[in-house]
Amino acid sequence: MKFHLYGCVIQRQDGEVRGHIVAPSRDRAWMVAIEHEEALGLEHVDLTVTRVDETLTGDHRRGLDALLESTPVGFASFCELGWVAHTAPVQQLKLYRLVNDEGDDLFAVAPNIDIAASVFTTALRVPLGETLTLRIADGMMELPANQVRNLPRLLECGPIGIVQFDKSVDGWSHR
Repeated sequence: MKFHLYGCVIQRQDGEVRGHIVAPSRDRAWMVAIEHEEALGLEHVDLTVTRVDETLTGDHRRGLDALLESTPVGFASFCELGWVAHTAPVQQLKLYRLVNDEGDDLFAVAPNIDIAASVFTTALRVPLGETLTLRIADGMMELPANQVRNLPRLLECGPIGIVQFDKSVDGWSHR
């Protein structure tokens, strides 16, 4: 069965969260968002679900057909790899850190360490056939308290990909 991709905007008292859901219908996508909210113990003020797979063009379609034909119902993200399904029906994403001996750590949001490794490898543009040892750690470990500001919102629905802390806005954003 081929599914559809829906954009989801969840309005909360303290702001909004945006994500994407793979589902057979708008009603089922709406239920996925509600189930996600309940499982995480969150409350929303408003919830909007809009079909978006028909409007995506160019690079934003990379991996979309495979996603819609083979992924179970649930959240998904577009990142450097193309479209990637989150690995559990209800799950907050995690922050991973690529440990670098020079002190310039690279951070990624991903559902698991395997996807994080793929995101890091793509971001580093490792040539095919070349071997690179990645040291990936929990990105939340040793993270200063002032850098946790908007992280929970980013980890709720994604998107998956490389992120960086921007000191000028005191928050995290995708690169």
